[in-house]
Amino acid sequence: MTRLNRLAIAAGAASALGAFAAAGRGVNAAMGGRPAGARLERMKRSASYRAGAFHNTSRRTSSMPSQQRDVLRRFRDSAETRKPARPIPVVSASHEPRPDGLHITWFGHASCLVELDGARILLDPVWSDRCSPSQHVGPKRLHAVPVPLTGLGRVDAVVISHDHYDHLDMDTIRQLCQLTGAVFLVPLGVGAHLETWGVPTHRIIECDWEDGHDVAGVRITAVEAQHFSGRGLRRDGTLWASWVISGASGRVFFSGDTGYFDGYTRIGADHGPFDALLMAVGAYDPAWRDIHLDPEEAVEAAVAMGGGLVLPIHWCTFVLAPHPWAEPVQRLLAAAGAAGVEVAVPKVGQRIDPAAPPDADPWWARLDA
Repeated sequence: MTRLNRLAIAAGAASALGAFAAAGRGVNAAMGGRPAGARLERMKRSASYRAGAFHNTSRRTSSMPSQQRDVLRRFRDSAETRKPARPIPVVSASHEPRPDGLHITWFGHASCLVELDGARILLDPVWSDRCSPSQHVGPKRLHAVPVPLTGLGRVDAVVISHDHYDHLDMDTIRQLCQLTGAVFLVPLGVGAHLETWGVPTHRIIECDWEDGHDVAGVRITAVEAQHFSGRGLRRDGTLWASWVISGASGRVFFSGDTGYFDGYTRIGADHGPFDALLMAVGAYDPAWRDIHLDPEEAVEAAVAMGGGLVLPIHWCTFVLAPHPWAEPVQRLLAAAGAAGVEVAVPKVGQRIDPAAPPDADPWWARLDA
């Protein structure tokens, strides 16, 4: 081997090591903290907590599909359809607070802003380029964020459905803690992550299912969901939840991540009727039926809760499943039409009034034409 070849190999190895080190930088911090002390004792008193972990109530679920090889094959076979051929349109409109009524802005994936009676509630905000413990590897967003966090304006509450990376992002939480005076409403145990990232304890409100808290005249309540949690190898050390936001001008259901279960009729009876239902419709696969809704199940859940305008979330932004990128909304519209359920599909960043939803515009269909 010549000296030149040895130098080239050494340079390549150094570059690879540098890339590996960059990918790992900050990972430990992003994984968050583990509940202890009074927080852990409160978790142990939850009806959903036993044997050191939280559990779904409807049935046993698995976060690791037994058909892993089939899932990988579907990922391989769908490589050409998981991203659009053209750029996803983004609405970069002003986000001056609305003083009254109900308005909803979808920022992509599960990130939404609910403005209700003047209160501004930010749901599962993820502003980073990747939903991953590392900003060098992992699923990368398919579109730009519609507005920087510095341009978002006042936020009264930040609500988190569970601690997976595509719903709870360390860098976004840190920025919101500095930029806003918001309180952070999270399921039991998730506060340990936030405290590790510098959120003051007095700004963290942890909720079991059916716990609620008033923020700026609006009631925010955690309700049951069927999912799992974990930011590393350990599973289910924190709770997961859907959320209900209710005020004088309306009621909103936010699914977060969930599979279909038999609790939706009860949620509708106890907390509805809903003016808007933010329903996860993407990142599904036959192997994940327990933990992720598919579009038809999202419609079924909406009907069970008594109906309302459905806004699809949890699609379009990150490639997390093997289905074609726009299939979730296509299947949703077909199922909703058959069931008589009203749907609005806003562009990313578009603010809508559920009482006067925008005219139908199949903007996603133009991106693969």
